[in-house]
Amino acid sequence: MNSIVNLKTVNTDSPSGAIPVIVMGLNIDDLDSADEFILEAAEKFKLQRMCSPPTTSAMLITVVTAMPIAQFVSRWRQISSEDEILGFFMSQMRRADVMRGTTVGVALETASLVGSVA
Repeated sequence: MNSIVNLKTVNTDSPSGAIPVIVMGLNIDDLDSADEFILEAAEKFKLQRMCSPPTTSAMLITVVTAMPIAQFVSRWRQISSEDEILGFFMSQMRRADVMRGTTVGVALETASLVGSVA
C-alpha cells in the first residue's frame, strides 16, 4: 500500500535566519500504482505549499520504496510540466531534494527535483 507518512512545513536554521521547508515522507510499496500515487502526493504538496509561508523555497521528500529515484524524479517533473500550479511552486524552490531510503533510515539515493536532468 502506498501512503503519505508525513507532510508538514518546518523551520530550519540558516546563516540568514529561519527558512521554511516542506518535508514529506512517502511509502511506495505498490509500484503498479506508483504513477497515480505520485500525482496524489503532488496534489497534497500543492495544498501544503499554499498554507506555508510565502517565502518557502525548499522541500525534502523522503521515499521508502524499491523504485529507483530516477523514476520518481522523472514522474514528479512530468507532473510539474503539466500542472501550472505545481510548476510555479517548483520554479520558486531554491532546493528541492528527494531521498530514497530504507525503513530503518539508511539513505540509498538522493536527487534534486529542480535543475537540469542528470
